[in-house]
Amino acid sequence: MDASNTREETLFNKVTSEPLFSATIPIPATRTPSDMTRAVVDLARNAKANLTGVNLEQRDLSNVDMSGLKMVKGHFQGSDLSGAKLVGAKLNKGEFEGCKLAGADLQGADLRHARLAGVDLEGANLHRADLRHVDMDGANLSGADLRGAKFENASLRKANLEGADLRSAIFTYCVADGANFTASQCDGVEFYMADMRDVVGLSDEARAHAVRMRCEFGSG
Repeated sequence: MDASNTREETLFNKVTSEPLFSATIPIPATRTPSDMTRAVVDLARNAKANLTGVNLEQRDLSNVDMSGLKMVKGHFQGSDLSGAKLVGAKLNKGEFEGCKLAGADLQGADLRHARLAGVDLEGANLHRADLRHVDMDGANLSGADLRGAKFENASLRKANLEGADLRSAIFTYCVADGANFTASQCDGVEFYMADMRDVVGLSDEARAHAVRMRCEFGSG
């Protein structure tokens, strides 16, 4: 391979600043920041190890296919992941504050203990995603596909779930006070031992469609 068309790229641990691994990658002909980021992500995705603490902050990862990526404690703060494909990705304990994830495909993704407070996930596919212990306070989940998602011990304070598909989702021991459930589909959803004080838009019909509901509701 012509050396003029390659470059050495190293991924670093965010906390320790130690290099995790490096490899030679092709430089796209356009040499745009977006293309270079995609090359780096492709390198990470194909690494023969579970990556921990990788710093991918402030990157343009929109519409990039990262399905199956294994990146525990990854740092994606401020990155654009809108439309990205992350099917089955292992992203537990990831840091996503300030990210754009609208329209992203996170079907079956492992997001346990991830920090997604205030993140835009409008229209995202989170079908059967593992969202246990996730922080989604103030997140925008309007129109998202959350069928079969697990929200055990999750925090969803003032999250926007308007129009979301929640069929067969499980909200166990989670905190969702002030969340907006307007026009959400709740067939088979399970609300159990959840803090649902002052939720908005959870109609009597939606409650009737729930499989099990034993929660604390406020007067609002």
